Parts: sequence; structure tokens; C-alpha cells
Amino acid sequence: MLIISCIFIICLYFIPCTETNETLAQPLLHFTAKFARHHSSTDVVGRRNLIWSPLSLYLAMLMAGEGSEGKTFSEFEHITGMKTKDDYHQWINKFFQSLNKHQQHRKTSRASNQTTTFTVANRLYADKTFELNDKYNNILKEHYQSELQLVDFSQQEEAAEIINNWIANKTNDKIKKLLSKKDIHSLTRLILVNALYFKGSWVKSFDDTQTEEGQFYLSTKKIIKQQMMNIVNQYRYYNDPKHNCQWVNIPYQNNEYVLTLALPNKNIPLLNLEKKLRELDGVFDTLNKMSSTKKIQLKLPKFKIESSLDFVKYFKQFYNVHQAFDQQKADFSYMNKNGKPELFISKIKHKAIIEIDEYGTEASAATVITMLSRSGMGLFETPITLTFDKPFLFYLRNIHNNIPLFVGRYTGIS
Repeated sequence: MLIISCIFIICLYFIPCTETNETLAQPLLHFTAKFARHHSSTDVVGRRNLIWSPLSLYLAMLMAGEGSEGKTFSEFEHITGMKTKDDYHQWINKFFQSLNKHQQHRKTSRASNQTTTFTVANRLYADKTFELNDKYNNILKEHYQSELQLVDFSQQEEAAEIINNWIANKTNDKIKKLLSKKDIHSLTRLILVNALYFKGSWVKSFDDTQTEEGQFYLSTKKIIKQQMMNIVNQYRYYNDPKHNCQWVNIPYQNNEYVLTLALPNKNIPLLNLEKKLRELDGVFDTLNKMSSTKKIQLKLPKFKIESSLDFVKYFKQFYNVHQAFDQQKADFSYMNKNGKPELFISKIKHKAIIEIDEYGTEASAATVITMLSRSGMGLFETPITLTFDKPFLFYLRNIHNNIPLFVGRYTGIS
């Protein structure tokens, strides 16, 4: 019996496998892999469960980058992988064209009777006293489908409630109080928000009567009890000698999204696999092109994970992005009507939640970027047994375009 150390899960939209599709996924996959490498190297002791949404964070940073100029904009290239704002516009337009196309397809096909939901929402909040550049607002409206709402940030509690209510609405009440009044300063001028929501049912559900208590190995010496789901089914499977692991795709209804699981081979630690997974697009392309399936006896923990992250320190340390957070040097002059560099990023708050059970997956994420003013501050084959009874990684993805929506780690430690 093989024992699992790691899983990866990524949420992607359905797009035919074309050069355009590869262009859409590539910057996000590089962004995701870089986070995994650096986070794994700085979070070795007491490693806990983790869930985050590369897509949510990436979209929010694109909106911020749209308002940057000069050296500040140049630094954003380390995050976005894009050299010009035209590149931003081409990417985001392709993204929403893809999303809208397949939402429309579901409405007009038999698939509309199946239960898979994925939504993306962006929002710009501006202080009533701030003179926002109309051109910047129009770019967010046209390309990012963002709406503008004027608020009074001097009323900190009320402003936080307004933003939290919007996030809760867009995440099916899964993320309710991301902001507190302490997150809003008297010098807050703009807040950029992205929210994602996903809900999908398995093509073949696990039988809940087969869910039973099993052992989960936190380490070779520490074992806990865990509710383990069980199923025998045909799945796409790949034995990966390069990364010393095995991959399996668990599809959701509509066949647009899959949960991709990676099982490290025996004696391969979670940390080693995280560091080796540098080029996720190659792995997923290989999985997507596989036409054959294998009979798998799958044992997977039933779990829920919530994570809250602050990305300011992360971008400073690993992406060499400093000016955007420096109140003296930041240049977001395209956000201002007067064209002066008066704003800087003070906070990047990110929260994500994922719940996996016998019937499917529900996941949500929100990213909030706060801008302050400077002036203040097979039938007969033997099934392959995959038992996820050790810490593992996970990504939620659609099988065709490889855009990472949700990425995380399950270690059994809350």
C-alpha cells in the first residue's frame, strides 16, 4: 500500500488546449510555484494546514499594478510576469472571455443541470474625499468588471462593515469578517478587493457509509485519527519519476474542473516535493493529455481548512518589490486625478477556505489591498491504492487551462 505525503489541487477554467490558453496559465503557474518554493523554505517547523488562492491574489495585484507608474510599475513585473499595461489588458480580457464563454456554455447545454459553480468579482472602494482618476476607474470597469463604491473611511467601523458584507455576499457567506476597523486608517484612500467562490460536486461521489476513522501520520512518530473517505473508481493517473510522486485527477461534474492529487513516493518528505515542483504547467499538461484511466482505490481525508495571510512581507522578501509599500517612493500616480504619487500599499490581506467531503468541494477566497495617502502616513485490473494518511499539498484546477485558483497544504494541525 502506498502512503501519501502530499497533494496538489488547482482550480482552472475550461479552455481548449491552445497557445492562447498556455499564455493565460503560464504567469499564474509561475507565480504559484514561486510561492510554494519560498513558503516551504521558511515554514519548516510546525508546518500547519494552508489554503490560498493564487488567482484571487493575482487579480488584486493586477488591479493595483494598473495604477502604478515608473519604477513601481517595473517592480510589479516580478509579480505579474508582464512588461506593459497592454499585456495586463490582453491577459485579463482573455481571462474573462474564457470565464464568460463557459458560463454561457453551461447555461445552454445539458451541463446546466449539473452542480458546478465558479464566480469572480472585483470591487474598488474610494474615500469620498479622494479625487480618483476617471481613466483608472474606467480601466478597472472595462477590463476587470469592477464597480466603484464611494465610502467614508473616517467612519472606520461602518466602512469595514460595507466591505465585509460585499465579500460575504460574493463568497456565499463563507468569508464574513475579513476586515476590522483597525484595518482602516484615517488616511485610507482606496481599497481594492477580489473575491472568488467555487462549488463543485464529484462526477462520482464517495459513499459516506464507507467513510471511517483511520490513521493519519503527522510524522513517522506521531499519528492522529482522521475521517478517511473511500472509493474505487477509474481516474486519470500518472506515475511521475521526475518528481518522485504519483498524480491522480478527481473530476467534478461538467468536466471543467478537477482536484489534482500528488502522492510522494515512499520516504519522500513533503518539503522535498514542494521544492521540486517548479514547473507545474508541464505536469498538468501531461495529465490533461492522458486518454487512459486506471482503477484506483482512493482513501482521502475529509477536511476543512481556513488560512489568513499577509502578503506585504512576502512580496518584499521574495519578489524584490519594495517601492509599492514605501510611502516616500511608491508611485501610484495613475490612480490620482492630479497625477501625483500620493498613495502607497499599506496592507494585503488574503483569506481562503476550502471544504472537501464525500459529495464535492466548496472553496472561497478574498484579497484586500489597502492604499493609504502619504501625507499621513480498468474492470479486471488490480486497483492502485492511494492512501492520503500523511501531510499533503493541494490545488483545485480545471482540466484544460491550468490557472491556479486554490492551493494549500493539509498537515492535520489546525
